[in-house]
Amino acid sequence: MDVIGDEPIWHDGKVIGWITSGGYAHWAQKSVAMGYVPREIASADDGFEIEIIGKRYPARPQRQPLFDPDGARMRG
Repeated sequence: MDVIGDEPIWHDGKVIGWITSGGYAHWAQKSVAMGYVPREIASADDGFEIEIIGKRYPARPQRQPLFDPDGARMRG
C-alpha cells in the first residue's frame, strides 16, 4: 500500500511526524515516502511505522539515494 501524503509517522508508539509525499518507486520496486520527524529521532534506524488507512506498516529510513545520481550503473 502506498502513501499519498498526511499519513502519521509513528516511533516507539507515538506519532512523531507526518508524511509529505510518497508512492511506488518503480526502479527500487518499493513503496517510498518522504516526511518530517524531529531531529533527535531522525538518526534512529528502527522503531518507525507509517499509518495508512488505520493500519501501521513498518518503515525504515533510507540514508542513500534510490537512484544512481552519477549514472555509474548505466555505464556498467
